[in-house]
Amino acid sequence: MNTNYKYNSLVTALCLLGTTSTLTGQTTVNETESDIFDLAPFTVKADGVQKVLQITERDLSQRQATDLEDALSLDPSITVGGSTAVAQKIYVRSIGEAMLNVSVDGASQSGALFHHLGRNVLEPELLKRIEIQSGIGNATDGPGALGGAIRFVTKDPEDLLRDNQQVGGLFRYGYYSNTDGSKASGTVYGKFNDAWSGLASYVTSEHDDLEDAEGNASPGSNSEQDVFFGKIVGSLNNGQRLEFSVESITESGEHLRRPEWSFVSPRNPLLFLESERATAVLSYQFDSEENEWLNLDTRLSVTEGEIRQGAEDPYMGNIESKQLYLANAQNLSNHELTYGIDYREDNIVSGTVGADLAGQETAKVKGLFVQDRIQASENLVVTLGARFDDYELNDLAGQKLTNDDFSPNLGLTYSLSPELTLTAGSASAFRGPEINDAFKLWQSGARLGSANDPNLKGESARNDEVSLSYAKDRLSFEFGLFKNTIDDIIVNTEEADKDALRSVPWGTFYTNLGELETEGFYVRTSYSADNYNISLLYDNADTTVNGHQATRYQYGSIAATMGSTWVLDAFWQANSQLDVGWNIRLVEGVDDIDVLIPSTAYGDTTGSIDKPGYSTHDFYLRWTPEFIENVTFNLTVKNVFEKLYRSHGSMEDFSHIGGYESIIGAYEPGRDIRLSASYKF
Repeated sequence: MNTNYKYNSLVTALCLLGTTSTLTGQTTVNETESDIFDLAPFTVKADGVQKVLQITERDLSQRQATDLEDALSLDPSITVGGSTAVAQKIYVRSIGEAMLNVSVDGASQSGALFHHLGRNVLEPELLKRIEIQSGIGNATDGPGALGGAIRFVTKDPEDLLRDNQQVGGLFRYGYYSNTDGSKASGTVYGKFNDAWSGLASYVTSEHDDLEDAEGNASPGSNSEQDVFFGKIVGSLNNGQRLEFSVESITESGEHLRRPEWSFVSPRNPLLFLESERATAVLSYQFDSEENEWLNLDTRLSVTEGEIRQGAEDPYMGNIESKQLYLANAQNLSNHELTYGIDYREDNIVSGTVGADLAGQETAKVKGLFVQDRIQASENLVVTLGARFDDYELNDLAGQKLTNDDFSPNLGLTYSLSPELTLTAGSASAFRGPEINDAFKLWQSGARLGSANDPNLKGESARNDEVSLSYAKDRLSFEFGLFKNTIDDIIVNTEEADKDALRSVPWGTFYTNLGELETEGFYVRTSYSADNYNISLLYDNADTTVNGHQATRYQYGSIAATMGSTWVLDAFWQANSQLDVGWNIRLVEGVDDIDVLIPSTAYGDTTGSIDKPGYSTHDFYLRWTPEFIENVTFNLTVKNVFEKLYRSHGSMEDFSHIGGYESIIGAYEPGRDIRLSASYKF
């Protein structure tokens, strides 16, 4: 994992020529069938340098995805760690979710309620697709996406209605053997008239504690979840579209105070925990038929998240984010120009339930952006753009911290031949100080609440990337190199220990630490026939903080070291009624990761940890029998061969280091047989 990749000069030279090699969710004007190809288990849409790696609804339903790990593990560049759903954290190229822009229907899911929990909760059954962007994107992608973006897009009524159908419904029930769990859902949808349509969905699930491959239960991994989702869509005259959606997710259970750890102890008791997330999005698009220059996209959204934990000295944290996005796109000769503004306001409060919520912070970010796509010649596409972001934080101590900066991008895509394409580019992103972890704002007993360094600066990232792709007939292949550097990363330390240049998980003093660097390469190849597809994907990312390999324990949602990852996916459509698939994920081990962590007296404790490698096998089958109309059966077997392993995105095993005997991440679930039946009318 300490390989020194010798490609910096090549990337720099290519960046002088051109564009950002990115994944982006922007819809392009001139999309054709040649811009779309399959790289199972993904659908890839490309237009020039703009690429979207999409996990589709079909992929999610075939695998009966229940959480983030199920939904995102198809991509080797993504690791989801934490066997318990509430503790799951997302890493893209080993960069954590705190450095990513994660959104649901365009509404960013910002802030953290408790550093031992994940930041994102979702129900895969509601999703139309997932768009994965590794590395910094275009100026239109929003503020603060230092390591990439993940966009969850929910279903529309039109996605469920058959041709000429006015009203329909979908009902599903599933059983999960590992947790003796169940999930039931019901969705109704229809057209009110020629212009308006809507849907309403309710999903409920209940799971006992999961068991690892040796049959040992993971305490505090049980859960009950209730989800409501509703959407109304209006297709109005003259190219206008209005959409309003509401999503509410509530999850509860007896969880460990620190759910990412593996066992009950006096420091880590079982407590009742309830979490909620609600998101409301109102969007309006106007593609004028009379004015070619007017193609408006506007969005207003509100997201609120809350957790309540514990019986004695019970803790509560709440985050509310309000957002505005306004953009216009127009064609000017060989230019496709997009420009606009965005705004987000985050408010966070925390404290003891039943008492004053004394821990409060507010942050705002205002952005201006412009992005251009230039068809410079028949074979050459150039993209260039920039955004300016102005951040303001009013923190717990009454300090007002302001930061602003530009984030430019520049690049090219050049078609060497009809089959062979080169992309290369460089992009940057800036993020000022934002609201802190709600739990660390909590002022109770000996807790003093978090504090920001008065000289705190914003974080600046740069991503350089080059790739070569080949696609002809049934075969596709892509090879790429990347390097992402984030300077002045903001971490939590102890104020007395702030010069140690390392993160302290329990620290409440936020300061600039130094440099986070990720560099590596990826290879993706796929072969498709009429009724089958087989793909092999490989991703390697070497991630360091100030030259030292990162661990989840120390850096949490910022970064963690992952082994090189292979994903082999095979899909076979036996006939029109039967689909069968097999997925193998192999993660190489990483040994002798040196760690420097503080003792209780803020001295230094040194040691090393290992992350053993592992491989998992998943099988899935979908059957739509002819003799039962509108009924589909799914069989999924996760971890077929009962592999005992700990995800590289989970808490590591520090138990052999003195004073850290309780720091052990939980094992992932053993074999899980999932059976479901759905009826659609």
